[in-house]
Amino acid sequence: MEKKLIVIVPAAGAGKRLGLGINKAFALLLGAPLIVHCLHMLEQTELVQRAVVVLAPAEVDEGRALLTQYQEQYFPSLPFSVVAGGKERQDSVANALATITEEDCYIAVHDGARPFAGREVFARTLAAAQEHGAAIAAVPVKDTIKVINAAGEVVATPVRSTLQAVQTPQIFAAALLKRAYAQLAAQPAAVTDDASVVELLGHKVVVAPGRYENIKITTPEDLVFAENLLAEQEQKDGK
Repeated sequence: MEKKLIVIVPAAGAGKRLGLGINKAFALLLGAPLIVHCLHMLEQTELVQRAVVVLAPAEVDEGRALLTQYQEQYFPSLPFSVVAGGKERQDSVANALATITEEDCYIAVHDGARPFAGREVFARTLAAAQEHGAAIAAVPVKDTIKVINAAGEVVATPVRSTLQAVQTPQIFAAALLKRAYAQLAAQPAAVTDDASVVELLGHKVVVAPGRYENIKITTPEDLVFAENLLAEQEQKDGK
């Protein structure tokens, strides 16, 4: 029997770099909020059993009502719940994790501002997680990366072939992710993503191929790119 895939969707950020004065999850793209397009994509993968959306505490009721309003048109067969986020992203994921009672399943964490991951990226990452327990989507870095010091001087140039730009989804066996977050609660540490939390356990995380279109919408330029990509997708779908 195929194990469930439950997706935690962090969307509690203020989105200051987007400059809209609202949570970027509510930014409109071709008539629907960004978070709605993300849930639509999750449903389209045909891999996700349900989603747990994380919003700022003050936005939970509004967000739940908004998602309910769009569900029938955009993600009619994807059950969802909404939970309140915490101070940091890791706190938000921990809050969502606490609502997931299943042990024998896989849990993906996927940014609410990444509506273009798609079925193939999810399928590849899930397959890798099923084999190794923990997997993340990533793409090879195209640019040369420089390490600099506080004075802006170059101190090192990593070998580009060893570098990957990490995306989401990041997918884990549920018991592993819960154990990792329990340790983080007991021994707080600064982490930048969920893979880092699992790495603190000493568990290996493998990389599955992402896609360059799987951008995290952060700036006004990203919004323009997203609108164009969505328009192309809708044209292909005959909408």
